[in-house]
Amino acid sequence: MTKSKEINFKLIFCVMLLCCFGIVMQYSASRYNAFKETGDSLFYVKKQVIAFAVGIMALVMGTKVNTSFYKKIKWYLLVISIILLAIIFIPMLGVEKYGARRWLNLGLFTIQPSEFSKFGLMFFLAGYIHEHKLDKVRNLIVPIIATGIICVLIMLEPNMSITMLVGLSVLIMLVCGGIKGRYMLALAVPVIILVFVLIFAEPYRVKRILAFINPWENSRDEGFQLIQSFYALSGGGVFGVGLFNSRQKYTFLPFAESDFIFAIIGEELGFIGSIAVILVFTYVVFLGVKVAMKAKDSYSSLLAVGITAIIACQTLLNVAVVTGSIPPTGLPLPFISNGGSSLVVFLYVVGVLVRIGKEADDTHLLYTRHKMK
Repeated sequence: MTKSKEINFKLIFCVMLLCCFGIVMQYSASRYNAFKETGDSLFYVKKQVIAFAVGIMALVMGTKVNTSFYKKIKWYLLVISIILLAIIFIPMLGVEKYGARRWLNLGLFTIQPSEFSKFGLMFFLAGYIHEHKLDKVRNLIVPIIATGIICVLIMLEPNMSITMLVGLSVLIMLVCGGIKGRYMLALAVPVIILVFVLIFAEPYRVKRILAFINPWENSRDEGFQLIQSFYALSGGGVFGVGLFNSRQKYTFLPFAESDFIFAIIGEELGFIGSIAVILVFTYVVFLGVKVAMKAKDSYSSLLAVGITAIIACQTLLNVAVVTGSIPPTGLPLPFISNGGSSLVVFLYVVGVLVRIGKEADDTHLLYTRHKMK
């Protein structure tokens, strides 16, 4: 087995492990609330299993598409990403939940366009940066505008967490794409100012910041979820209370099956189990970086960087929120949290990573044969 094949095998194995573990944790975290809300304790689990099955097919599909195809259609991917985000504001198409319009109604099911668009932007930027060096100001205009449009549409939902995720991932891509330090500094200053403006523009975001600073001051409102997360993590101790034995999932911890599932993991499996999950994610990111380093060309490398950056940043942000390291914001844990759109899209891009590794192997083999001749 060649080196890239070993990386691909390990990558798929780790991702499948996370997905299967996620289904188990879905059963534990959601069965009480699911029965209370729908009369079916397996309601969320069934949805996740279906999404997992579709996601496996998406992963296989991702391994079959030549990466050069994405480079050819990068502008279409950007336009589709923008359209998907825009049409959720059309009445009857967009679905509003918890005060946010983030879902698109497709009849039999709903999808979350931001899950597709954040990767669509990465595919576009990889192609654009590959064709245009970032050593000139004019070559930064298109990436800035594209990122700005995507972020503005996501903010209008509103969804600041995904906006932050996109911003961090784009920053990583620009750095890996060779942007000059002074240009990065010139971009960073207005972005930081804009973040503060956006926070203080909405009262609920200010409340979340205050809840992060001192959640016990408003323990029945904005600070409630974070406090319950603390109770779950502290209750788990070193070894946890045991699988399926969480107490916080019984209506105490909101969104236990989605944004705060890591708190349930910490309660049931303890510090040891939590660290084990983080280590698996770390290894997945490490493998993604290795795929990027071994890619056949700069486009494939940048594409692998963009995909890996989103996996890394989203995992980091989710764990940071649950542990109270950053202000609360809704963001699912990749491969584990409940959410069909997220799971299917993440599995597809893992397939793309596998394809990048395979193409690197094929290129190396052709080069070796040519050299032998």
